[in-house]
Amino acid sequence: MKQNSPFSLHLLGVVSLCAIAPAETALAAPPAGCATVHASSEEDTPKGLIYHDLSVSAPSGITSLHVKKLVFAGRASSAQATQDLAQAASLLLVSTMTGQHNAACTQWLTEQGKQVVAGLQSGAAYDLTWNSATIEHGAAHVNVATARYQMQGTAGPHTSSASLSMSGLSFHNVANQQLLPSAAQAAFSLPTAEIPALISAVGGRSTAAPAVHATISNFEASEGTVRLQGHGQATLTGDVAATSASGHLEITNLEELIEKARTARQMKLAAGLVLGRLVSHRSGEQNTWDTTWTGGVLTVNGFPLPIK
Repeated sequence: MKQNSPFSLHLLGVVSLCAIAPAETALAAPPAGCATVHASSEEDTPKGLIYHDLSVSAPSGITSLHVKKLVFAGRASSAQATQDLAQAASLLLVSTMTGQHNAACTQWLTEQGKQVVAGLQSGAAYDLTWNSATIEHGAAHVNVATARYQMQGTAGPHTSSASLSMSGLSFHNVANQQLLPSAAQAAFSLPTAEIPALISAVGGRSTAAPAVHATISNFEASEGTVRLQGHGQATLTGDVAATSASGHLEITNLEELIEKARTARQMKLAAGLVLGRLVSHRSGEQNTWDTTWTGGVLTVNGFPLPIK
């Protein structure tokens, strides 16, 4: 797998997570060289399908996902198609959280994306919740108490709307983990026809697939009393260096964030935030800006703040 930055802004890449399906003790595997997927048991309940002890492992054995319980509401065109979407969804969760891309998954993921488009265009909606998930990449671990992704094709004739929320995030052996959020959520919309390209880019190719253009109505990430909020436009790919965004940004308790950056010895970031504070608008505990993000650099009213 090709490595990018752990827990990068690929959170928005989760727009490609779509559905989960009937699991068996050993699920029908993705293509050889892509990933291995297993689940210990399943339940079919009025609330949806529930999967216990789901795992996704990369061929290298370095990267994996373990989920205590996964709940899905929504179905594909057949049992096999739903099963394929189940594996794709969890595989993409691993990719978005670790920045890992595996070209062996590319074509298979593109086909899953086409299934998602067909479902959304016919009025289907997907609701997927992971409970007690652990993502591992070598010595790095990310724990997620709850992650929920929802998507429906009702934002417009050619547009789908989606929302993502994550809570109980914690990190071990991850670079600059003091600066990473314990909770995050986003609400956005994107062209339905661009979904297969995004799925392919996030889990397979990192730069070859076309970019996806999303409108973000709200994005929020928080750690303690520090909270970042924003809205605007974003161009998403499977590569953080090719991902860009522009819009409005608000940070609550900026002083604490600056101190966190200093404690983490991220002096360029700390200095950039101090400069950003000088040109911000202040209202109570909030500092606000018009911003752009490209190539790992956040530009605030003309001042570049290197985040990566």
